[in-house]
Amino acid sequence: MSVKPLPVPELDATLDRFLATARPLVDDATYEETAQATREFREQHGNDVQAGLEEFARDENAAGNSWLSEDWLSGYLMTRTSLPLTSNVGFQITGDFGAPGLGRAAELVYRAASVHLQQVRGETAEEVDPRGNHISMEQWRCLEGGLRHPAEEIDEIIRPELSAADREIGVIHRGRLYAVAVSDGEGQPLSLRTLAESLRSVIDGAEAATEPELPFGALSYLGSEKAAPLLAELIENPHNAEIYDRITRMIFMVNVLDTQAEVIEHLEHSAFEVGHAWAYKPLTYEVCLADDWLAIHVEHSTVDGATILAAVARMQELAIPEEPVASERPEPELLTWALSDSLRSTLLTELAAYRREAALHGVHRVFVPRPHKAELPFRISDDAAQQLIMLYAQLATYNRVRSVYEAVDMREYQAGRTECLRPVTSEAVEFIAALQAGEATLERFQAALEAHRDWIKTCKSAHGIDRHLLGLQYVSERNGVDTDFFTNPGLATMRRDFLSTTSIGGPEQIVRYAFAPTTPEGFGMTYTRLPGGYEYCINYRRDTSEDLEGFARNLTVGAEKLWEFVLTPHP
Repeated sequence: MSVKPLPVPELDATLDRFLATARPLVDDATYEETAQATREFREQHGNDVQAGLEEFARDENAAGNSWLSEDWLSGYLMTRTSLPLTSNVGFQITGDFGAPGLGRAAELVYRAASVHLQQVRGETAEEVDPRGNHISMEQWRCLEGGLRHPAEEIDEIIRPELSAADREIGVIHRGRLYAVAVSDGEGQPLSLRTLAESLRSVIDGAEAATEPELPFGALSYLGSEKAAPLLAELIENPHNAEIYDRITRMIFMVNVLDTQAEVIEHLEHSAFEVGHAWAYKPLTYEVCLADDWLAIHVEHSTVDGATILAAVARMQELAIPEEPVASERPEPELLTWALSDSLRSTLLTELAAYRREAALHGVHRVFVPRPHKAELPFRISDDAAQQLIMLYAQLATYNRVRSVYEAVDMREYQAGRTECLRPVTSEAVEFIAALQAGEATLERFQAALEAHRDWIKTCKSAHGIDRHLLGLQYVSERNGVDTDFFTNPGLATMRRDFLSTTSIGGPEQIVRYAFAPTTPEGFGMTYTRLPGGYEYCINYRRDTSEDLEGFARNLTVGAEKLWEFVLTPHP
């Protein structure tokens, strides 16, 4: 069945909600300037620009896209900086795949290969959400292989048109890449035993060799401004061109680790440390032989977290044959670049610069308690509660609030990606300020919760404002509309996210994840519902993020204050 086309929100509703969103973020003078720019846009250009967007939407809907999808993808593909330090995500995943060791690694590969190959064969079952909405399956195409190819001005998504038969994956181990067969001539995954034997061959081969000075994937961590010309030079060599084509055709990669580590150390390495992935590949899995670490390094331009969660759930549910039989298989093949002395020297210099920058990125974990639901006097959504706790930490740490981004899954719409919920409402700020002062009332609390519910309804009905404003801006630029609205100070303030937040609920498939903050001073926040409380992973920069310790401490204080208020009887 087809999914719903993405509607274009009403102009007046978006502009009104934008002003309400900007109000708690700016001072009176800035708000008046913002309101004036909004009035002028509404009166002078708004209707024409809205009509242009609606016309574009009709054409895109007819083509199976949305009015947002083309520009949304282009926004990702125009990124010139290092993807792991800009938009890629490291997800820790979970699954009952056996005890740490070679067998567990083989089981991860088998389960992942099975789900990927289903997609390549065109057999992926359609997703339906808990409300019965049919979900756009566009993002599942990232399971077919291919990669993001770095180019001079804008990158390109390359998806090879290949069957599921005789496909390969890339296995990374100790900085080397091996091509490993993963499917047979019928497009079915090779047996678990066969995959285990292939992994054993890789590990045995790596143990006899020294770790390379340049990890195989080093070039992919540099960002397209640097990587595009270096890659163009690299693949002038026919041998390297064949290696790159082979990487493109791989349906996924998997990085096999030897060394045990703490969870947060693993998470930081998976997201930011060079060599754990080919960073332009859609999905690189990761498994440790010495502990229970499982992860996926995700290139974010074509897929969001909700699809990753759904894919992992299908891997977990997969039934593995009870008596896997070893299949005929080609031996894993070590892939190496042929590098000139000058290119090697350049890559080593750039690699050192990347490592210095990556070392500035860290993840700090905070667990805050939560009462059992049976103790609560009324229903409170976990999402609203966690956002209020983060708002408390902001206000308590900095004595002011800044903009917060919260991602909302929009895949129930054609070519849907995400919308942005803006949880820093006037109602929420008033409640948190009163909570700090010991003057909170039940009425203020209920108003804050209702404001958050209203935002959720607005986003899920495809009437959020961030994407609509972006679409209006694109149409204005294409049509040469002379307006200062899109540079007004209130919009600039709203779009500068001090906290970029995202949650995928509980830890059943995705446990926690890491990504670079979107602003130097701010934090990337992931939050997960765990038994007895909430876990926050604060992604930060060691050189520029503002008062990590104070903010982390006030998350705990905020949780204590919130639940103390909720559990206190109110007249």
